[in-house]
Amino acid sequence: MTSTTVTGHRGATAAVLAIAGGALAVATWIGGEHGLALGLVAFYAVCATIAYVWSGRETDTGAILRAGGDERQRRIDIDATAIAGLAMLVVAIIGAIVAAALDGGNIGVFGLFAAVGGLTYAVALAVLQRRS
Repeated sequence: MTSTTVTGHRGATAAVLAIAGGALAVATWIGGEHGLALGLVAFYAVCATIAYVWSGRETDTGAILRAGGDERQRRIDIDATAIAGLAMLVVAIIGAIVAAALDGGNIGVFGLFAAVGGLTYAVALAVLQRRS
């Protein structure tokens, strides 16, 4: 009988969810939305628990959630992250267009997100090109 060694940190993703969710809940509480803040605490606690349990499984997703895995699993994670980033950038651009149309040319926070995303991509492309 062979045994499989689980690599990575099982609590990595759960910790990120708990800390980021807690920070968001605190900011929401300070902003005066106490009910929403409590809802965010509950939501992120459930998400962190699910991530912790799921990361203990012997699956590709479990390995990715543990911040471990082999080269193929890391490639899946990079591809999924890139797709999510592109989707967020498209939504930010559409949001900026809609905001500009509704608010007399003011692109608002959507434009900021689109600019940061585009600039980050350009810098990352230049840095990675020089490294290879």
